[in-house]
Amino acid sequence: MNELTSIKNEEGEVYAIMSYEPSRNYLLMKWIGFCTDDELITATLKMLEWQQSEGWRHVCQFHVHDTKEFDVAWAGAVDWIVNEYFPQLHRAGVRYNISILSPDLFSKLSSEALFEKSEPVLPTKLCETLSEAERFIDEHRQVSD
Repeated sequence: MNELTSIKNEEGEVYAIMSYEPSRNYLLMKWIGFCTDDELITATLKMLEWQQSEGWRHVCQFHVHDTKEFDVAWAGAVDWIVNEYFPQLHRAGVRYNISILSPDLFSKLSSEALFEKSEPVLPTKLCETLSEAERFIDEHRQVSD
């Protein structure tokens, strides 16, 4: 796993770490602690920037969001993600969004809301672990539009 960047809030605390896994060809955002909807949008836009500048060259089709350490409801950003962010990701070559569920009830409910709204633009797969997400990637790696 190659760490690309740490994303910090105004207080200088890291709330997201973006990495690329070249062996399975996916981009990973590990979410930590708390962030606002605006901070979440800022971090996800960094994923889009990477996809547009690097991901398309790798034919990266999978973005993974590890929310296991995320303790915040982000349901307020779901409509923006589905209506604005996902279409841009799809145009940049991403075909699957994968969310590793947080044990935090509110974060988990936000992931489930995204899952329910994400079809047909960019399907979201919900997983319990990174291993499960990687198995999904291995099984769907050949699929493309």
